[in-house]
Amino acid sequence: MTSPPTLPCFGGDAIATGIQMSQFLRVLEAGVGAFCRQFSPQRELGVEISPVLKIGLFFIVWLGIWLPILIPLAWRWRWYPSRPLTPSRKLALVGSLYLLFPLALWGLRRVAGVNFFYYGPRFPAADFPMLSLGVAIGIFSVTILMAVQKMAGWISWNLTWTAQDRVRQFLLALLLGIWIGGTEEFIFRGLVQQELQQQGSVWFAATITSGIFALLHLIWQPRQTLPQLPGLWLMGMVLTLACVVTQGELSLAWGLHGGWVCAMIWIDSSQASQPTGVVPPWVTGLGEHPLAGILGIVLLAATGAVLWFSNVPVLRLTG
Repeated sequence: MTSPPTLPCFGGDAIATGIQMSQFLRVLEAGVGAFCRQFSPQRELGVEISPVLKIGLFFIVWLGIWLPILIPLAWRWRWYPSRPLTPSRKLALVGSLYLLFPLALWGLRRVAGVNFFYYGPRFPAADFPMLSLGVAIGIFSVTILMAVQKMAGWISWNLTWTAQDRVRQFLLALLLGIWIGGTEEFIFRGLVQQELQQQGSVWFAATITSGIFALLHLIWQPRQTLPQLPGLWLMGMVLTLACVVTQGELSLAWGLHGGWVCAMIWIDSSQASQPTGVVPPWVTGLGEHPLAGILGIVLLAATGAVLWFSNVPVLRLTG
């Protein structure tokens, strides 16, 4: 089995020193990692393949093991990619897909001889506050976005939930946000980013990874997602920057991603926000999707600017 190289930004000291995972990660490991770790390295085939083929193999296997779930559900719901999905049905599809990704990683491990813990998460207990900080920043930034639009009269706000409903729905959205954000960061800023970094620089890999990240969102609702592609690409670049400024750890990027997803799930499920029509939809977001609007792009750019200027010395060393 070929040991993965130590890269300049992702996976440096954390792998070399073998820092123990936090209790939070042990819970995640028990639910996801224990399955894969039951297969010993001696039983792996260890066939060395290129990083690009490795990424392609992972996505092909992942899609292949998901199709037996996708096809019956799509047939039952009479759903195809260009047709809108209800939130509950979309969650069922996304949830089934993300629950199966450890099997695709196991297949990659068997064929390519790669220990998937190399990709992350692998931050020490001391970095757990960084995950919480990322979640807080993500939620707070979306809150600012909504507040600016409300004060400008660009949206109306009518929340009918009781206080108990608000707390319950927020906790559910937080759980989903951390799960979805963690899975996507593991795959894109972990597996895809680190494999592509073996072929070029950090930012070359980030550009390609962010493009893949954006394009794969088209699988759900292409027409609604197409205007969001620039925003999704920029989101991927900002999340890569969050990894760079934490010297390769996924904690801050995971938190940011989870916080954004949490806030948007809560807003969408409450249906409290409605555009007033004072400004064109491309300002607030086409189809009520912030990433398809100028304000959403500005929010991402501002987040990236804060990360960039707060860690300029680190960026100079890694760029």
